[in-house]
Amino acid sequence: MEWIIANWRLILITILFGGIIALISEVNHYRNSAIEWKGKSVQASALADTRLKTINQMHIQQKAVSAIDQAYQLQLKAKDDEISSLSDRVKSGSVRLRVKAVCPSGMSQAGTATGITNATSAELSADARQDYYTLRSQLAQATAQINGLQAYIREITK
Repeated sequence: MEWIIANWRLILITILFGGIIALISEVNHYRNSAIEWKGKSVQASALADTRLKTINQMHIQQKAVSAIDQAYQLQLKAKDDEISSLSDRVKSGSVRLRVKAVCPSGMSQAGTATGITNATSAELSADARQDYYTLRSQLAQATAQINGLQAYIREITK
């Protein structure tokens, strides 16, 4: 006990020095943890920004594709309306659907008198006329789809 009383300053300095070392160690530990968390936060923030940019880009592309789709849908509807209008006008008789055809001479036709030539112009039968309108509609639809797909590919690959 006498030794403790005689060397109390040495003991106090040793305890203070040990306390300071422990305090520095704790501060360093929390500092390293804060640096690590900051790095993870920066990485997460960068990932979130990248994902947000990707989502915004996808929205822009979706809007562009939607605009392309709407434009070609309107074109297709206009073509369908035009074909329908043509069909209605042909049915009403205000317009005639003409077919460029040649009847070979010298061939007798069933149902006609011999020696009398058929002087009427060639026309499509009702079934063939409907097929004509269907083919025109399908051609317009295929053209609009091809143009739309080409525009879509050009937009996506920008």
